[in-house]
Amino acid sequence: MVLSNQEEDNYASLKMMNEKPYVIIVDESGLIQNYTWAVMRYDHLESSENHGMIQIPNPTIGTILIPTNMMSLEVCRAALYVCRETKMETLRALDEYVSQRMIHTMDAFFRNEDEWHTKSSFNCRKESANEMKALGDICLKADLVGECYSQASFNTAVLRLCGFSPEEVFTVGISGLEQGGHGVNIVKVEDRWYIFDSTYAPYVRKNMRDTLIFEVYIRPPFTDCITIIENDKYLINFGIPFSEYISPTLEHPFSNIDSVLLTEIVNNIMPIFNCSSLGENGWNLDSFIENATPNPWMKTIAVPYTIENAEGTSIEEKAQSLVSLNKDFIFNQIGGEIPNQYDMSLYGLGLLSVDFPQVYANAARLSAWTSRFGIKLDTSTPLFDTFITSLWIRLTIRDKQIVPSDCVAYSDLLYLCHKGSSIEKAVLAYGTLRNMKKNEELWSSDDLNILVTDDNEGYLAVYINDKWRYLSFEKGNMISDNVPSDIIMVFNEVDYANIWEEGEI
Repeated sequence: MVLSNQEEDNYASLKMMNEKPYVIIVDESGLIQNYTWAVMRYDHLESSENHGMIQIPNPTIGTILIPTNMMSLEVCRAALYVCRETKMETLRALDEYVSQRMIHTMDAFFRNEDEWHTKSSFNCRKESANEMKALGDICLKADLVGECYSQASFNTAVLRLCGFSPEEVFTVGISGLEQGGHGVNIVKVEDRWYIFDSTYAPYVRKNMRDTLIFEVYIRPPFTDCITIIENDKYLINFGIPFSEYISPTLEHPFSNIDSVLLTEIVNNIMPIFNCSSLGENGWNLDSFIENATPNPWMKTIAVPYTIENAEGTSIEEKAQSLVSLNKDFIFNQIGGEIPNQYDMSLYGLGLLSVDFPQVYANAARLSAWTSRFGIKLDTSTPLFDTFITSLWIRLTIRDKQIVPSDCVAYSDLLYLCHKGSSIEKAVLAYGTLRNMKKNEELWSSDDLNILVTDDNEGYLAVYINDKWRYLSFEKGNMISDNVPSDIIMVFNEVDYANIWEEGEI
């Protein structure tokens, strides 16, 4: 594994946190790295050729994805569609909704596995609800496309907005000690716990099953152990396989929930999970409670709003209202000394109005497909690097926004969907050039800046032959010497400013 100096420092600090989880040192470079993991699709257990290992964000992927999804119109619409008078009726309505509309990424497209997946991407993918919808837009088989963990995070968010309390619905990570992991939901209805596994949706559509709701769940080897239980308020980590590679902090047992409540939940769900062990080390529950500490990145405050708080006369108006309420709440939870799940969710959503937009450039630098195309397209001179990058993106990506207009899509999603806004293309071009060589060394962040104008257009400023050139992704010249007008944002993976003075950022 080859890490940059910055990543080595970050890894070392994470190891220190793992040994003393109550000691946290937060600096700006570490923040940018950790926020970057909230943006990424995870392609683990292999270093990128140029820029090192991708890690899991703190607190965890799911605790970030759930509030991220609560700020998505797709999730708020789903909650309004499925909510019924009773919780059991609501769960059955979600069963029907998901069965008709959702599919696992592996089953979604008529592509061979090598074409769809990078070689390291066998598990732990992250797709927000917006990303699942974007993938659904190019899929013939379903409207929402995502890995199991992403589906479970979607379902948790929907049920929470339907009025299920944070004590009644969780995303659960389960795994086989030899076979990788899986993500499902546990849901409490009238003092009884059920498992909800939306990855069975294709079987329901083919009438090989009649429901996604399980009273007993036997799926060896994935039920060997329960690794994690989480939602927007709680995080319980029993131990994730390979945690020393993907997130050193997850080697440590964490629990942000009352021990009496945890005991009640575990004692009720273990039998329906085929008496799984707790974590890869097989914790005794009393011993786990004694050794676990609260995860310091987890803020134990739940999103308070449900569809009952939404205003409007139509589903669309109510969904918009609920999105606004959730965004306002989440923005009010950020800004403490230690970033929490709500801070991270703003980056998981891809909002441009964050404190560190550098994160999106950094994510593009690390993106699996973006970096591979950068390496593949690399030319012999900086000018040709610039030309081929601009031409490639123009030929490959058509001009259409993937995610809401106040957000930036993760760069690899542009390749999957073959579309993106000019801002997203500028970020993609940044990541592509950062994986090319400018003469003998890789292009530096000092030579690249993403520019955003007040009418929401994106450009990439590139320093070539002692002069700044500007890549445009709209019609007209691809490369220009003329500075775009009305620039309001300038950023690369290190720096951010709201003015542009020919490279002085």
